[in-house]
Amino acid sequence: MLAPVIILLALTARVAGTDSGIAARYPGDKNIASDPAVIFADDFESYTSPSEISNKWDNVYHLQNIRIATEAGNFFAGSKALEFSLPISANEVANSLGKHLSPGRDTVFLRAYTKFDPEYSVNGSNHNGLRLSANYPGPGIMPPADGTGFFLFLLQNHIEGNLRPGEAVPGYSHIYAYWPRQRSAFGDHWYPDGIVKPYASDIGNQGEWMAFPSQYPDFNPMPNFLPERNRWYCYELMVRANTPGQSNGEVKYWIDGTLISDFPNLNIRSIDTLKIDEGHIGLHAQHSERVNKKWYDNVVIATQYIGPMASGSPIPSPTPTAPAQLQNISSRLLIQTGNNVGIAGFVIGGSEAKKLLIRGLGPTLTQFNVTGVMPNPTLKLYDGSGSLITTNDDWKSTQEAAITATQLAPRNDVEAAVLATLQPGAYTVIQTDASGATGVGLLEVYDLNPLASSRLLNLSTRGLVQTGARALIAGCSVAADSNDVIARALGPSLKALGVDNALADPVVTLYDSNANAIAANDNWKDSQQSAVESTGLQPPDDLDAVILARLARGNYTAIVTGKNGSVGIGLVEVYAVP
Repeated sequence: MLAPVIILLALTARVAGTDSGIAARYPGDKNIASDPAVIFADDFESYTSPSEISNKWDNVYHLQNIRIATEAGNFFAGSKALEFSLPISANEVANSLGKHLSPGRDTVFLRAYTKFDPEYSVNGSNHNGLRLSANYPGPGIMPPADGTGFFLFLLQNHIEGNLRPGEAVPGYSHIYAYWPRQRSAFGDHWYPDGIVKPYASDIGNQGEWMAFPSQYPDFNPMPNFLPERNRWYCYELMVRANTPGQSNGEVKYWIDGTLISDFPNLNIRSIDTLKIDEGHIGLHAQHSERVNKKWYDNVVIATQYIGPMASGSPIPSPTPTAPAQLQNISSRLLIQTGNNVGIAGFVIGGSEAKKLLIRGLGPTLTQFNVTGVMPNPTLKLYDGSGSLITTNDDWKSTQEAAITATQLAPRNDVEAAVLATLQPGAYTVIQTDASGATGVGLLEVYDLNPLASSRLLNLSTRGLVQTGARALIAGCSVAADSNDVIARALGPSLKALGVDNALADPVVTLYDSNANAIAANDNWKDSQQSAVESTGLQPPDDLDAVILARLARGNYTAIVTGKNGSVGIGLVEVYAVP
């Protein structure tokens, strides 16, 4: 997962789209089909038998494996949903519904509520989810490289071969793609963090957007998303075909209204007659060792962003509240020498050891238009007692094979990385330059085992706060669906600890992954005083700044600046509040 990169570059990220979509105007999706931007809608309420589905859908495959579900929990809204089943079989089964779009469109959005059964498990070829395609002839055919043939993009969950770090059943959400620059005759898998399967002989598992960033200037990697089984999610896929001769095509998707992945700057066609002509939902497997089921409800196809259902009578499956947890944490700052080196602290809570990858980057940041970067970063990792655990200068000098296997190896050989399994407790990482140089550096901590009972609880980073791109920045990925998070910016409080040149009046601003400012604070008592005090995390000085926010699963950035452009030593902290 490359979450810290997108987090720390959130201010240059592209805005995902409108804050609310078509569904916001039609509570419970009632009459949503009447909207001029809607091409097709089906809530499955009108059916008494699967045989009636062909009244609305143009293609219905394996009718014997399709059922209209009416049990509480197996429909999202109303009283019915569609159920696909994979029987126990060593042979390939492909269940699906297809809707022909006539005329074809250049831009199409497909939204559906979906749920995997509680024990869903398929290992191997397993296509499930939402598909938009143009002139698709069938599987196993390579699209013409000149962009005159066809394309297909399927939003799905899938496990085949080795799991990626943190991955479990039903697999990370990603895009299954047929396009002119395809690697395999049977499609490519595009993950939100920029990784692509299968392996390419020239660029490995990097997507083209990572290997050739100048050709994909608007791409930003995002954390991979692992849905839970037995839970309804609102999936929405968007495909925008490029203008022939230009690389302005785009494929992206949202889950529960949050942008999860975005692939811009695509060139997927060379003729304007190649248009999106089919929307499709399905459940396919090469083989199934148990009866696996998936449910679909409230399908909408439109030419504009649809978004989650505004209201109505949804009955999502109950799920336990996840504990407070930060998936990945990171800090970007101007690193100098002496007392102004890069210092980051983090805490692991729980009772189980946690496997982490810690990276110290400098030269890689130039690819994201950061100037004055640290030329040769080094890392030192300390435990809570101040004892040195390990050090690293150039990441390939130690642990090269193990770090490469995580698929998170730094892009530049002079950058630093440490792979460590750490017991619960407090830890400190210090980043400096091997030759004593100064510059902007990025400190990152990746959770390689997010399913462990232990969890990352907080991040704190001390550094010199300047203006512009040299502000003090902290990023985090929130792992739970709803988590209270505190972002603190301390300056005056540091004076009591003997820190010279402490930032006199810090300001903290919290941004989401689309560069939207969620909240800002100057003096912490100006707002939320009682709520902050109830957490026990109130700072000792009134001029320090604090934001308490309830955040959905996703990526966030806290940026610390000095009021009226002032500079000085500051401390930024992000806490997951239990």
